[in-house]
Amino acid sequence: MKSFLRVLALCAGLTCLNAPAQTKEEAIAGAKALLQRLFADNTTEEEMLELAKEANKAGVPRQQIIEAKLVWGLRHQSSPFLIKILPEVEILASSFDSSTAAALPNAETVTAFASYIKALKAGDAGDQAGFKQNILEAVWLNPKQAPVFLQTIEKFQREQSMKNLVVDLKIPLTTSMGEATTLHDQLAGKKALLVDFWASWCVPCLQLMPALKKKAEHLSAHGVVVAGINKDDENAEAKAESLRKELDTTMPWLVEPADRPYTKVLEANDMPRVVLLTPEGKVLFNGHPEDPELWTALKKIDAAIEPPAAN
Repeated sequence: MKSFLRVLALCAGLTCLNAPAQTKEEAIAGAKALLQRLFADNTTEEEMLELAKEANKAGVPRQQIIEAKLVWGLRHQSSPFLIKILPEVEILASSFDSSTAAALPNAETVTAFASYIKALKAGDAGDQAGFKQNILEAVWLNPKQAPVFLQTIEKFQREQSMKNLVVDLKIPLTTSMGEATTLHDQLAGKKALLVDFWASWCVPCLQLMPALKKKAEHLSAHGVVVAGINKDDENAEAKAESLRKELDTTMPWLVEPADRPYTKVLEANDMPRVVLLTPEGKVLFNGHPEDPELWTALKKIDAAIEPPAAN
């Protein structure tokens, strides 16, 4: 983020300094603190919108407020929020002033993100041509963000391939204790099954295990079973059982056969990866465990499902 000094100098002549009880220095300090809060990475959507209203009343330039919203949406990977603020982002792109910028370098960067959001919107509508046109435009305008845009392309393509897929839930598996089972058995009349693919060599997978345990406990009340599927090539059952004991959890720990039938059909080669399945074998979500869209998919199972409160 650029220095606040230039931003605050612009505020000096605005209504943010009109309160007679404040000195100029106090007003500048207050504006600086508000701007920092606008760009904080630990705010909820509701908090961000309230901060935006407060900043508007305080006279913080509109451009900086929209920049903060855009940064929040990108940081939190919130497609619904980004799509909601698309009109503001388009205005920002058309009137961007580098001299008052708080976080973004130029209008071209903003235009690239506007194209990215248009791609997300097209993807939500199932418009493959619109998605392709806008995501390629985003890559062209802002190649530095190409890795992020490429991840979105991969995600869209995966969602398209999962759309009409029906997964065979009766493929033989074993538990971490060597017992024969299937995903069908694990569902056992429940509403859905959330499968987490992991391996002992996948450090990010292991780091997310406490969160997986929390999901299992949280979702059980909503009729959703959470299960881990180990993909280790050697001693998979022993490694899975060891982790189960370490986590002190009763959630199912499964081992995938060596020919990797679920990895292949669900395109789960990269991890961490979770897949949300219905009892009929339909795929409601296939992606990263921390993707906010997982909770959107879970709401299709039970509208009362909300993410667990952060510790």
